[in-house]
Amino acid sequence: MSESKKEDCKYGADCYQKNPAHKAKYNHPGDAPNEAAKRDRSPDDQVPEANKRPKESPSTSQEPKENPTNIDAPSTSAQADEGENHGNDGNASGASGSALLNEDELPPDGSVIDPWEHRIRFSQMQEYKQLLRDPKLFIKYKFCAEMPEDFYSFWEFCKTQTKEGAKPECLFENVGLQLVGPFDYMAGKFHDAPLYEPGDYYRHWRFFYDPPEFQTVMVKKGTGIHYGYWRDTPFAKQCYFARNDASKGCQFSIIDTNIFNAVSHFLDKDADVTPFNRTKIGALKKSLQGWVVDQGLEVTNAAELIKNRQKMLVCKTFHTAGLVVPVEPKTKIGYRPLMQTDAELKKILAKIDGPESLPSLMNVLQPVITAASIAVDEGDYGTSIELAMDFYCHGSPELHNFIRHLSVVGYTEARQPQFLAILKAQLDNRRKGFDLSILEKA
Repeated sequence: MSESKKEDCKYGADCYQKNPAHKAKYNHPGDAPNEAAKRDRSPDDQVPEANKRPKESPSTSQEPKENPTNIDAPSTSAQADEGENHGNDGNASGASGSALLNEDELPPDGSVIDPWEHRIRFSQMQEYKQLLRDPKLFIKYKFCAEMPEDFYSFWEFCKTQTKEGAKPECLFENVGLQLVGPFDYMAGKFHDAPLYEPGDYYRHWRFFYDPPEFQTVMVKKGTGIHYGYWRDTPFAKQCYFARNDASKGCQFSIIDTNIFNAVSHFLDKDADVTPFNRTKIGALKKSLQGWVVDQGLEVTNAAELIKNRQKMLVCKTFHTAGLVVPVEPKTKIGYRPLMQTDAELKKILAKIDGPESLPSLMNVLQPVITAASIAVDEGDYGTSIELAMDFYCHGSPELHNFIRHLSVVGYTEARQPQFLAILKAQLDNRRKGFDLSILEKA
């Protein structure tokens, strides 16, 4: 397969997949020669020396010869949809949420496990343990995101404000604020958790209307109100902070550019204020402001940054946070408006009432979809992403197949495979409700 026809790997040059089948199928933009050489090494070369299994002689070994293709064999429908199985990121080959075997552990029923499968599972466990040592790597590979520095600084703030014996993630619990998502890793909750399928991590605390550009990190406990980082590109250096109430609909508001101001916004607008915690809220706000000053954090340019982003929007989309895609200044290639206005499209979609209603609407929907596909062929991939997001925000499961098609062509042309992987995982198990953690209850 030529390089030009390969899909981009969602992890780029930092991908830790080692087998030839993966490298033959996916591009790794910016791949440094030494990184490529690392991936060319065998799985045994990647395992720390102390963890390597003793090599068996050919006459006594029952293991089949290496067949790297087996490592990438999808074990779930979600992985098959994604076109790749990042099996070596510590996800079980079997059912979602099942723990892997240790080096010398046998199945509880006493059955004999295939030696090659045993070896793969052991390799998965070792790589998962390596990811657990580094928060930035774990979050990047499990959540397809890189957290900005204010995220880590805020966690340090929580630790300094926490009394001995208490948990930093519970600092704001008496005002109804719960730290979730990547904060669950910072709190050590993934270290003792079973291993999950890749899509499960992408869905961790992902509310019904959350697009792939949004990542929840704070919720008002027991409600649909949640806050998180908004990224216009998967690994954007400049992140924004947005708010949504999933119980009211799909609309998101960009409220700031850092988590400290976002928490202050929560304390002002969404906190559970009582005569018993009013003083506590004032003290927390004062502590937040003091930390920002003491650490020299830049949080004063939020309004200007949000204003500049507004200038880059090509459309609002139904979620109202807007879409940013690169548009060539002279040719204007990159985006064109949909065939229907937002108001017209909403009227059409409002007529969807179960699967049986969709065929009668296709005479008006199909031309809109076809026009978006033609736009992609002519370089305006932003149009396909907009229509996919509008369908997604409408919420009807009858539109999920259209969303898959439109997002594949749109995000692929935008070279944003991370957003595509997140969206596919969400569509595979899109849930309503307010408790969307994948972690088992204590």
